[in-house]
Amino acid sequence: MVDHGTEHIAEIYSNRQFRTTTGKENFSPVIGQEIYYPMDNSPVDFISYYPYTDGAALDTPFPVTIGTAQTDATQPAFDLMWAKANNDNGKGYNKVRNATVAFGHCLSKLTMNCKLDASVGVANLDGAKVTIHGMNTVSTFDLKTGKQHGTPENPADITPRKLATPTANFDATYDAIILPAGYSAGAVTVDFEIGSDTYTWNVDTVTFEAGNEYIYEVEITRSNVKVTGTINPWNPVTHQGPVYAE
Repeated sequence: MVDHGTEHIAEIYSNRQFRTTTGKENFSPVIGQEIYYPMDNSPVDFISYYPYTDGAALDTPFPVTIGTAQTDATQPAFDLMWAKANNDNGKGYNKVRNATVAFGHCLSKLTMNCKLDASVGVANLDGAKVTIHGMNTVSTFDLKTGKQHGTPENPADITPRKLATPTANFDATYDAIILPAGYSAGAVTVDFEIGSDTYTWNVDTVTFEAGNEYIYEVEITRSNVKVTGTINPWNPVTHQGPVYAE
C-alpha cells in the first residue's frame, strides 16, 4: 500500500501476503499480514504482484527464473503477474472507496498447436518429446512499474507443457511461459522427437512481448516443419472486490 500518487510505502505495509483459495475469489490476508487504511482516511494506492516472494521490495529488482520443465503443477510458480491500482476514478482508495483490480501477465506465452502430416506415417505425438532450445530463462522485473528490468539471459532448453486436451482439430497442443525477449532467425529452435526421428522448427526473427500469447500452428512433415502464427492478448486475471483488509 502506497500513498496516493506516489511510490512511497504507506504506514508500514510493504510486501504483505494475501491468498485466494481457488484463484477465482477475493484475496484475504495471511494471519499477521493484514493491511489497514490510514486512520486519517487519506487516499492510498496498491501495487500487487504474484507469486508472493519473501523479502521482495519495491526498490529491489525482482528476480524471475523460467522453469525448464513446464507442467500444470510447475507453471503457476513463475507465472509473474502484476497490478497497480489507484481506483477507477483515480482518486485512490480509502475505507469507503474500492474497485475491481485486474492482474496483467508480465511474461509471454508460446502455444504450439501441432498436427502430423500423412507423410510421417502411423506415428503419433503421445510419446513425443518436445524441446525448445535457445530461449532465455533468467531476468529481473521492476515491481514499481511491472516491466522487465534487466536483460534476459541464460539460454536453456525448455520442455513445454502438453495440454491434456489439444485444441480442436489438432493432434497435440503444447505451451510454455517464456520471458519477453527478441530473437534473430534461428536463435530459437524447437525439436519434435517422434519415435527415432527428430523434426526441427527453426523459429524466424521474433519479438515476444509481455502480456501476449503467441499461437503457432505447426504441421510436422517428412520434408519440413510448416508453421503459421498469430498473436493474441494474454487475458488478464480479474478479481472482484477489494484485495485488502480494512
